[in-house]
Amino acid sequence: MIILFCGCEVDSAAQKVKINPDSATLRYGESVTLTAYNGYVYTWSLANETYGMLSARSGMTVTYTSYYDPATPAVQVVRVTSSFSDNGGGSSSTNSSSSTNTAEAYITHIPATSDLASAASTP
Repeated sequence: MIILFCGCEVDSAAQKVKINPDSATLRYGESVTLTAYNGYVYTWSLANETYGMLSARSGMTVTYTSYYDPATPAVQVVRVTSSFSDNGGGSSSTNSSSSTNTAEAYITHIPATSDLASAASTP
């Protein structure tokens, strides 16, 4: 009998977690879907909880919804942290290592009456 073991050694912490898209412009009530990649276990957080809401705090994909109507443009920072632990295939903690990578997306909140978003998309 042949038993073959395969590990994840090639996927290393050298890869940086990323968010797509890494920026967006929203008005009150608008949403954007954010997707993390190059990681393993994703945890999402907001720099300012009063500006908006995430559809979930974990998972590869979340939706950010703006609940903020600023007088002037304001930026929300959405962070995703990816963690990976490798115990070397055994139960001993002597061979274990862990890695954490963080990425950020910048959501610009604009006033509901602003024409900044339409001006940016006009050719």
